[in-house]
Parts: sequence; structure tokens; C-alpha cells
Amino acid sequence: MIRVVLADDHDLVRLGITAVLSEQPDISVCGVAATGEDAVAQAQEQSPDVVLLDLTMPGAGGLAAAAEIVAADHAVRALILTGHTDPELIRAAFAAGATGYVFKDADVGQLVEAVRAVHRGEVWLSPEAAGALAGELRDRTRRSTRRGHGLRRRAPREQLPRP
Repeated sequence: MIRVVLADDHDLVRLGITAVLSEQPDISVCGVAATGEDAVAQAQEQSPDVVLLDLTMPGAGGLAAAAEIVAADHAVRALILTGHTDPELIRAAFAAGATGYVFKDADVGQLVEAVRAVHRGEVWLSPEAAGALAGELRDRTRRSTRRGHGLRRRAPREQLPRP
């Protein structure tokens, strides 16, 4: 059984996600929280496998909570559930110790698969988050190349010889 602590500052979101996850035969919501501080306390008390965290909550947000929870128990997996699509926040979530990032507009199947994947120790990115990161990388590469700092095209004589 995958034990989940859910942290989100909106009652309706907590109730809906709890209902969806509780329908799964292999997932149990063992705690809920409305703030980052409460999420940390629930994680310490409940010893979950996965903590599902909103980024933006009153007090300490999901990033601070993820960092504290994962530092206290490396076996706990932090999965971010948010509406924030900014690539900087996605990177910050992983830097804080998250192993997954899913958007709140994900369908039920994506959310359930994300919980299962991070529980297995896999990194899980929603397709939209992966697209945001890839787009940012592409843009940075283009800017860097325009400034002369990126890879340049090789002239035919500079290409590697064929074996």
C-alpha cells in the first residue's frame, strides 16, 4: 500500500484528490495538510511513502516543505502538484528534493501514475512540465549560440571520420 500525505491550501482540492486516490486499491491517503508546516508535521507523524505538495500555500510553501521532509527521511518521495508552469519553479522543486512534478489540470490517470512512479523511485514529469523545461533549454541554447558561446556547426573537414 502506498501511503500518501496530501498538502494543499484549498479544501476542495484536498477533498477531491483524497477521494480520487482513495479509490485506488494500492493507495491510501494517511494525512492531509493545508500549510507547508502542517505537511512537515504530518510527514513526521504518519511516515508516508509519498508527500503530494502544492507549491503555493500559506506559511512555508511546498518547496520548503519538500526540502525539510526529504532531508528528514530520504525514503519519502516528494511529488509536487501545482498550477505553476514556470521552468524555474520546476527546477527549484527538483533542487529541493522532489522526484515528481504534475500539474493540477492533469487527468486522474496522470496523477495516479505520478504517485506510483515516484513511489517506485522514478522521476516523474508531466508532459507539460517536460515541455516547459525543454522549451527553456532550447531558448537558452539559441541565445547562447547567437552570442557565440554555443556549439558551432562543423565544416565538413572537421567532422569525425567514418569508421
